[in-house]
Amino acid sequence: MIRTSIATILLASFLIGLATAADEPSSGGSAEQKERLESMKRQAAEYEVTLDRSPAVRLVLHGEPLLRFNNAVGDVLDGIAVMWKEGERPAVFAQIFLVKDGTWIHECQSVASAGFSMSAGERMPWQPEKAAQEFTKVPDAPSAAKGAVQRLVQMKEQAGRFSALDDFKMRANDVESSRYELRLLARPVYRYKDAKHGINDGAVFVFVHGTDPELFLILEHRGEGDKAGWYYSLAPMTCYAVTARLDGREIWSVPNRHGKTTPRDAYYVWVHQPEK
Repeated sequence: MIRTSIATILLASFLIGLATAADEPSSGGSAEQKERLESMKRQAAEYEVTLDRSPAVRLVLHGEPLLRFNNAVGDVLDGIAVMWKEGERPAVFAQIFLVKDGTWIHECQSVASAGFSMSAGERMPWQPEKAAQEFTKVPDAPSAAKGAVQRLVQMKEQAGRFSALDDFKMRANDVESSRYELRLLARPVYRYKDAKHGINDGAVFVFVHGTDPELFLILEHRGEGDKAGWYYSLAPMTCYAVTARLDGREIWSVPNRHGKTTPRDAYYVWVHQPEK
């Protein structure tokens, strides 16, 4: 009986491992894939991101990409999602990807606490004027557990209350869009805490189309005592319309923004010409 129970537990663990691994696209083993990954990381590292504060605050590029992805429907051959941080908290998300016609695209979304400039040498492709939207308190959320493992379980449970829809166009000039139910990855792509900013624990979850990140969900536990609570923010990583729901009720949306944004907006996308 004991042996049967142990076997059952091991099998369950194995299956969970398989499911988790399936959420994370392989970085690939060929020389070409490895070189492309290094190229994408170099492109991210070219940028210097500085918050509009006095004195100015330079954001730090997170050490490794949050994930690697592709999107056959959207003609994305290969890409990475990266993040710049203010302290330990997320401030800027970016996707650097190659489409099948050989064009490199940089797509960025601010979750920063102030406006900032993103520059590479003399180029300044993006300069949002305002801070990103405020975090919203998660309704009916539990008190934070004392242990880090238990809090991670709580964050996964809270993330599971959210769902998202993406009105995706396979080609930018398509008249009609197709609605996709986005998939929440099983594990957060980033976990952090930041006492300076009053964050006791936090995690970044991702809703994907295939393996392509379309929406980031940031969950944070903030404050102490009676003022403590769980908060969330949503960061779209697509120019197409996205809708988010909490417990089945629509709480947030952004419209189709293809060709409608400027370098002063919190979301912007541009064509990049890598140096030879």
